[in-house]
Order: sequence, then structure tokens, then C-alpha cells
Amino acid sequence: MKSPGRVVVLGAGLTGMSAAYHLRQSGHHQLEVFEREVTPGGLVRTQQIDGYGFDYTGHFLHFRDPKIAALIADWIPGGLRKVARKAWIHSHSVFTPYPFQTNLHGLPPAVVKECLLGYIAARDRDGEPEDRALDFETWIRNGVGDGIARHFMIPYNTKLWGVPPARMTTDWMNRFVPPAPLDKVVAGALGLRDEAAGYNARFEYPRSGGIQTLSNTWADHAGSIEYAQTAVRIDLQARRVEFDTGRSADFETLISTLPLPVLCDLITDLPASVRAARERLVWSSVWALCLGIKADHTDGRHWVYVPEQKYSFYRAGCFSNVAPSMAPDGHASVWVEQSYNRDRPLNAEQARAGAIAGLKDMGWLQDESEIAVEWQLRMPYAYVIYDAHHAEATATIHAYLRAHGIRSTGRYGNWDYSSMEDAILYGRNVAQALLGKPATASRPPEAHQDLK
Repeated sequence: MKSPGRVVVLGAGLTGMSAAYHLRQSGHHQLEVFEREVTPGGLVRTQQIDGYGFDYTGHFLHFRDPKIAALIADWIPGGLRKVARKAWIHSHSVFTPYPFQTNLHGLPPAVVKECLLGYIAARDRDGEPEDRALDFETWIRNGVGDGIARHFMIPYNTKLWGVPPARMTTDWMNRFVPPAPLDKVVAGALGLRDEAAGYNARFEYPRSGGIQTLSNTWADHAGSIEYAQTAVRIDLQARRVEFDTGRSADFETLISTLPLPVLCDLITDLPASVRAARERLVWSSVWALCLGIKADHTDGRHWVYVPEQKYSFYRAGCFSNVAPSMAPDGHASVWVEQSYNRDRPLNAEQARAGAIAGLKDMGWLQDESEIAVEWQLRMPYAYVIYDAHHAEATATIHAYLRAHGIRSTGRYGNWDYSSMEDAILYGRNVAQALLGKPATASRPPEAHQDLK
């Protein structure tokens, strides 16, 4: 087994803690972990206010790797509850089950007709010559037809990502956009529901404490973590990280889970080619309004997708429907998400007004007097945008970093779209790679299948 020497880990999110745990479990203790916040988890955290719990928007566990699932079950015996998803879509003033394409019944008849005929027309083009789908919008239209594209897929994804799907590639999709056979689309149009379809049909979630329970558990097993330490400078010649507290740490290997643009900005004397690649990285940010409501009008729904442009937010959810411990009895712990970016800056006052109006329109809030607790949250780095520059830019940056002893990993360090379990696996994989151990086999993401 080779030694990576003195290791510094930046970030005590799931990836950083997983890396530390797996390194220490293998006997490597020349290791320091630094976290800028005073609690572990990164974005996998929970805010508790007056009996209401709010995660940093929706964080739900979907295990594919049996080793990780067994590890967490051992650490939190009986602490995770298995949940059957209750996801819905609100459009045309009605709620319909998710996924949209297999649950058209209940929408206005003209919309159902347009979506169904469009889907069949897309299938009829199956044998005809067509250009390879180089962008997400083309893929959508080829896969589900113009009706489903117009009424859900394009408006929802535009709101979520903050850019038109035509500007995105399909490199990110894998298991996140599942196929929909024609028989299920027809059945859904006739009212034969298929609520179990989709990437996250079943998931697990802590019984108490919110998703913070998962992060705290990892922190308990990851070893020593130094909190309230924000990295401000990385000197590659000296192999040293400097922090805002005046502390510094020398490294032979640096594991960074910071957002890739942030990491690049910390490095002194970054070459022009790498700087240019960093400038081509694109992302969207998320603002969330979290409300503790002294009533429950959510009808048991876990979360709701909101595609229509008349609403500023793209999704709303209720934590207490997933875990009753997230709110007092008879109350609701609700969140609303809205994306923003450099081209679509956030006006928090307008966003709040739009969120309140939208919740009232959906029936989740009767009057503002029902609000007991309010908390606004901003996540500057939320969704990585897979545009035409993504692959080349990230390859350039990672090649430079690896040549200088830096492993940038995790959802934002790797600069990708991935799950919490993926974050844990990234940490395990980087630890094994540094130790020269063969990667542990895990069940890979399902290969992308065409919607047809």
C-alpha cells in the first residue's frame, strides 16, 4: 500500500468526511480536515428553529451501493425510515402525480391530447434519420414530443437550471431522467396512475434530527475536524494552505471538496489556460424560503414540481411529511426553491412575495398569520450547468490540479450533478486511489436509456 504523505482535506461535507474515514480506517493518520462552518455536512445540514426543522432544501437518500447502505445502517441502527415518494406536479391549477409524462390524467383535455399525440409522433419518428441529440432540448423533444416538452420538461428545467435546455448537453442525465414506455404514457392519460416511476420513487431519511443526523454520524466516525477555518490561499510551490484564522497547513496531497471555481481562485499564480477554463464554468444558485406553518394544508405531499412561468419558484416541499419530527404535531415545515445566476440575479423581496403568493395559490398557505417561523437560505453553488464547455474546461482544470498533488472531488469539487451517496463514494474512491488500493466495486448508475 502506497502512502499519500501528509494529507489535508478541505471541507467536512460527506465527501471530505468519507475520504477522512476511509484513509484513517486504512491506517493513514497523517491527515487534517478543515471546515469553514461550525458544524459538519456542507449543504447536507439542518436548521432547527422553535421546533421546526429545515434541511438545506430536499436531501433524500437513494442507496445503490450495498457497502455504504450497510455502513450507515450500522451507524444509525433503526434511525432511517423507508419512505415511498409522494411527489406531485402543480400546473394548470391542478395537482397531478409525478412523473408528468406517465400521469397526464387530470390536466385539461386539450393538454392531455397535445401531450399524448406529441409523444406518439416522437415515437413515429423513431425509424427516420435524425440528428444526434447534442443538446438537452433536442433530446427532450425527440424523446417525449413537443406537448410534454412545452407543458413540463422545458419550462421546469429552464427554471431549475436557470438556462434554456438548448444550452445544455445531456452528459449529466444517466439515471436522473428515466425512460417512459408508451403503454405507461397511455395508461397515465387514462388515469391509471404510475406514481412509482422515476429516479427517486423510494428513499430513506432520518427519523429525527433531519438530514443533519447523517452528517453528524459521519463526523463521529471521520476523526478530528477543525471547524471555523476558511481557506484563503493555496501556495502550490510551498504546498501550503492558509486560513482566515492565521492557521496554515502543509500538505503533500490536498483533497479539496470546495466548488471548483472557488478552489481555482485560491491558487496563486494559476496558469492562464487554467484560468480561462475556470471562467468557462457555469452554475446556478438557489434561494430557499423555509416556513414553519401553524397548520398543515399540504395533503401529505413530500414535494411538488412547479413548471409554470407565472410562479417564480420551481419546487416546493414539506419536510414534516417526510419525517413528522420536523414540525410540531398539526404543523408543517415547508420550503420553496428558486434558482438564480449572473444573468438572472435574485431580488429576495420579490422572491419572497412570489413564494408566499404561490403557496397560497397552491393551497399550502391560507394566510400569512399562519407563519410561525421564517428562514431564508442562499446556496451560491447549487447546480452545475453542463454546457458545451463543461467537459473540456473541467478536464483542463483537473489535469492541472492532479499534476500538483490536488484531488478535487465531490459534487462541486468534481463539478458534476450527483447524489449524496455519490458524494460518499467519491470520498471512498479518492482515499483508495491515494493508498494505491483497487476501487471497491459498486453498482454503477443505470445507463441512460432513450425515452422511446
